[in-house]
Amino acid sequence: MNTDPIPPPREYVIPEDFHQNIRTRFLNFFRYTVGDKARNSVIMLKGAYKINKHDEDQQYRVEQESNFHYLFGVDFLNCYAIIDVDNGKSIVFVPQYDSNYKMWNVVLNNDEIKQKFKLDEVLYNEEIESWLNNRKPSLIYYFYGIDDYSHHSLPIPDQPFLQNYNSDYDELYYILTECRVRKTPQEQDIMRYICKISSEAHELVIKNIRKGNKEYQMEALYQYHTFINHGCRFTPYECICASGTNGSVLHYEENSKTINERELILNDMGGKFYGYCSDITVTFPSDGRFTQKQAIIYNAVLDTQRQVHNSLKVGVNWGDMQLLAERTITKHLYNAGLIKGSMEDLIKNSICRLFFPHGLGHMLGLRTHDVGGYNKGTPPKIPELSQLQFRRDLDVGMIFTNEPGIYFIDFILQEAYKDPNKMKYLNKERIQEFMHVGGVRLEDDILLTANGPEILNDVPRTIKQVEACWRGEDWRQIND
Repeated sequence: MNTDPIPPPREYVIPEDFHQNIRTRFLNFFRYTVGDKARNSVIMLKGAYKINKHDEDQQYRVEQESNFHYLFGVDFLNCYAIIDVDNGKSIVFVPQYDSNYKMWNVVLNNDEIKQKFKLDEVLYNEEIESWLNNRKPSLIYYFYGIDDYSHHSLPIPDQPFLQNYNSDYDELYYILTECRVRKTPQEQDIMRYICKISSEAHELVIKNIRKGNKEYQMEALYQYHTFINHGCRFTPYECICASGTNGSVLHYEENSKTINERELILNDMGGKFYGYCSDITVTFPSDGRFTQKQAIIYNAVLDTQRQVHNSLKVGVNWGDMQLLAERTITKHLYNAGLIKGSMEDLIKNSICRLFFPHGLGHMLGLRTHDVGGYNKGTPPKIPELSQLQFRRDLDVGMIFTNEPGIYFIDFILQEAYKDPNKMKYLNKERIQEFMHVGGVRLEDDILLTANGPEILNDVPRTIKQVEACWRGEDWRQIND
């Protein structure tokens, strides 16, 4: 008999009124923004659709479209939804499946769906036309816009009978996106939960992975913890488990290398619970002790992260935080003898971007790179900060990442050596001594409150804390 059975999971219970509260808040903002034009109108959204897997009799795993999940929580595919702006009622339209489909799959009836997701009405997709004909809205609002990150747009409902109604493709994108930028208290609690359990998984990996292990074993151990203990069946993005020089690949996903001694390991992994994502990065040595050069780079990134964190408050512009990070990294690279010249010239010529080529962070929520970075009315993307995912002024309720890094990316440096305007600032021989470091990235998930920034994750950060965690000691007792 097994004397050490698997304990029951520790799942977070989603409040029953979660999506009702989301819809109420959204509709209040929608009515306030649109004004009289919103009278006798409806909002219509299209959920995610099944995608067949090549010529097989199976489908790819498809997650619900995030706006659809945000407003309704319905996780079934091939659905539509309407919100009546006048009375606030929510109606979800679902596919009608035959008996053969029901024999192989779980299918709830419409009353069960209505009760489960606290909806006002649930009908079949075939009833959309008759519902609209009876309601006779003067205007239908659709969600249409170009995403800041992917530069793609979502498909909108395209049934022929919709051509009989006036349409608006502009207002909803801005309003719904702006609602998602600032998380409600209930959303914040979910984010605290997923960041907490993701931190536990990162700590478990640090304590148990050693030289000789494969990178994919870190991925497996991380996912095992979040799934078996908390029901996080999927991750928000492919786990990045990079050892040695693989850490110089920003989104390394192969996870196939054998871990060697005296290598740095960069693990960028997040969890996903009820659609909400964490995105946490740790860096630690494979044999539990940082070498001198590894420590120089690690402390440079840690200092940068702390400098940014200490500057976060309501009204601060994120673009200014990027510039602060670049100044701090430039100072550390100079002090390490990796770059040369005056600080003024180094900063003016953005030399640190050869080692820190990405933006400081991104919005976080129902997507890893969440919406709203360059929404209407916010500071636009500019050439001199083109790597930034957003340039907004920070506000209460925003959740975003703080993730500076320093990387020794061979092809970037090789190109820089050929450019006299860059090469004059680089100490090539000294850089070569650090190439084995690969990369260091430290990523925190931040909730901005009225009292300042709250770090949602809980992972070891200082060198003493990381090394103590690797040894299985209580690293939280170390304050340095």
